[in-house]
Amino acid sequence: MLGPYNAMWVFVGFDVPTLTKLDVKRANRFRNDLLDMGFSRFQLSFYTYYVPSKQRAETLAKQVEHKVPPNGKVSIFFITDRQFGMTRTFYAGQQVENECPEQGLLFE
Repeated sequence: MLGPYNAMWVFVGFDVPTLTKLDVKRANRFRNDLLDMGFSRFQLSFYTYYVPSKQRAETLAKQVEHKVPPNGKVSIFFITDRQFGMTRTFYAGQQVENECPEQGLLFE
């Protein structure tokens, strides 16, 4: 059963060096891999994906682990839908409504 405590958001945050052409290629490949897996860009190096269960979140995390660049630092966060709903977002000093990435619309 879907609900605010079962459904989860998987966040992937990363730092990948971009000092050389090879570094830039690796960073871009990782970003594109995340997009190809269905993630949405939340910020430059922070991507989100909505899943209906913890089990699906774990499966997705394993897929991300296989794509981590050899010189990158990647963190995977698991946040319940309820917790994500409490997020406060600011733009230019003003609070704005949180935008749900498109895949979340499939489960609402």
